[in-house]
This record gives sequence, structure tokens and C-alpha cells, in this order.
Amino acid sequence: MKPWIVFGGSILITIAAAVLLPSLQVLDSGTAAVRETQATISPQQRVLLSDDNLVDTLNELPLTTPIASASWEHSVLTLDVKLSKEETAPLEIYQNMAELAAFSFYGTTNVRQLLLRVVTQDEWSGERHLLLASDIRRNEWTNEALEQLRSREGAELPEDLKSRFRITVTPMWQNRFNGVYTD
Repeated sequence: MKPWIVFGGSILITIAAAVLLPSLQVLDSGTAAVRETQATISPQQRVLLSDDNLVDTLNELPLTTPIASASWEHSVLTLDVKLSKEETAPLEIYQNMAELAAFSFYGTTNVRQLLLRVVTQDEWSGERHLLLASDIRRNEWTNEALEQLRSREGAELPEDLKSRFRITVTPMWQNRFNGVYTD
């Protein structure tokens, strides 16, 4: 092989490396930022949720409202959160929703969708009543949405959060919280 071909090939490889390596670093830093954000938001180890560890895993979450029922089927986690105190405020409910969403999408590897219902139970009849329902999906969830929900200043949610979470409230929610939240 002639020396000028080897020299020319070396120069081409050097130029290609000089052009491509910064591009690869930019891609990697974006991925690293996402990993760092997820680690900051959810420092617990990510788990593979299953029927075997569902109750134990959910029991470890720092919630102020208890989980009344839970089911796990085909990558869909369905939870009923029961309001046990009359003085529970919408802000507390939103913070618990944020905690459950963070667990579902940052703390697990296999939750694709979180169906969350907020219920209350009639003391006399024992009958449960739906107050709020939401349908949160992993591919539509963002860190910004989580932070907006966690840091609510007021009880009214912005429209983008309502639509992102597919939140539906019942007249009982509106009565209980005196129209604080309206569709």
C-alpha cells in the first residue's frame, strides 16, 4: 500500500472522529441528564412489579392516605386511595398522586399505566364513593408534570395536568371541596 493512501486514510479517520465524537457526547449527556433527574426524583431501587411483591412494595411508599385496594394486570397498576380523614385537602391528594406516579414510572421497570381512583367510604353503610379518577400513562408522563403536581400552590390544577392525567371528578368531589376543582 502506498504511503500517501495510508496517510490520507488516517487524516479522514481523524476528521471523522473529530466531527462525530462531540455529537456522541451531546447524546450521552442528554441521556445522563435524564438518568440524573430520575435518580434525584426517585432514589429507591427500580423494581420489577409482580403479583408476588405488589403489596410489600406499595406498603413502603410514604403516602398520607392509605391504599384501599390494588391490582396488577398486564402492566397496568390500578389503585384505590381511600380518604379516611374528613380534613384531607386536595393538595395532600395531589402530593399522593405525584408520589404514586413517581413510584410507578421511576421506581418500577414495568408499569405502563397507572389507574388511580380516590374514594371515600360512608361510615354508616360502608359503601365506597368515587371522588376522583385519573389515567396516567408512562409514555405521556414528564418530570415537569410530576414537579407541577408536587408543588401545587393552589388546589386548582392547570388544564395541561388535567388532560395529561385524564382526571375526572365527581359531583361528590365538588361538594366535598366546595367547588375547589372543576372540570
